[in-house]
Amino acid sequence: MQPEFREVAESIGLQIRSILLDDRIHRCATVLHPKKLNGSYRTDGCRGWVKNWETGELATWRAAESRARHVVRPAPLPSLAQRRAEEAARAERAAKLAQHKIKSAVAQTHPYLEHKGFPSMLGLVLDGLLLVPVRIGNETVSVQEIAADGVKKNLAGGRMSGGFFSLGSGGVEVLCEGYATGLSIKAALAGLHLPARVTCCFSAANIATVAERRRHAVVVADHDRPVAQFSDMGTGEFYARRAGLPWAMPPCLGTDANDFHIDAGLPALQGLLLDLMQRRTAP
Repeated sequence: MQPEFREVAESIGLQIRSILLDDRIHRCATVLHPKKLNGSYRTDGCRGWVKNWETGELATWRAAESRARHVVRPAPLPSLAQRRAEEAARAERAAKLAQHKIKSAVAQTHPYLEHKGFPSMLGLVLDGLLLVPVRIGNETVSVQEIAADGVKKNLAGGRMSGGFFSLGSGGVEVLCEGYATGLSIKAALAGLHLPARVTCCFSAANIATVAERRRHAVVVADHDRPVAQFSDMGTGEFYARRAGLPWAMPPCLGTDANDFHIDAGLPALQGLLLDLMQRRTAP
């Protein structure tokens, strides 16, 4: 069973070290970001599903009949209503935990921010982890935890689809993926004296989701490596195009706006943003 289920997972870009057959949701790594838990799966040995949160791809799996009768199922899969109730309960628990963590955090510098070019920047830190709130509307629904080495983890069961974290305010809004990317974009716009709201969406697929309610915005995508399932476009470009908003990305493959800031300097990122803003206002 495991080789077949693993093949389905790998077909959408997931990496699962050891498959657990307990009919519970587990997080796992992806091929593009093996140090992050941006995938999830659930299986009882007879059937299951896998989800790549970076690309938004979902795949289901069912064991072949000849193999399925040799698998001892721990319990029947819950109904759709039961699954939704369970997911809602998990989301509520995650939201309460996120709110507790944020209230308990202290504003201080963090090694991750220093590595990303912001040594004096204060962030919410708890137990050595940098916390980035995930909000939907005015409600905190989850939190992203970032370790000193850059490994990111979202709260299990927390709502991420449609979630965001915004920096600043202004007539211009820029959607991007990660927190450090957002900080670089914000710094570049501040240097241009452009009041702006920079909204971090945590993944490329979620940019397209958030963009549904941000039709005035623009997108700065990560320049990801091409993948076959997106017609050889990178994940960032694919979802930036799907968002249907003016968009741009750094020129170098495998980089984001923070990399561009560090490698080429803030003026280079400012040039990219100015060009994007001009396209935004063009008739």
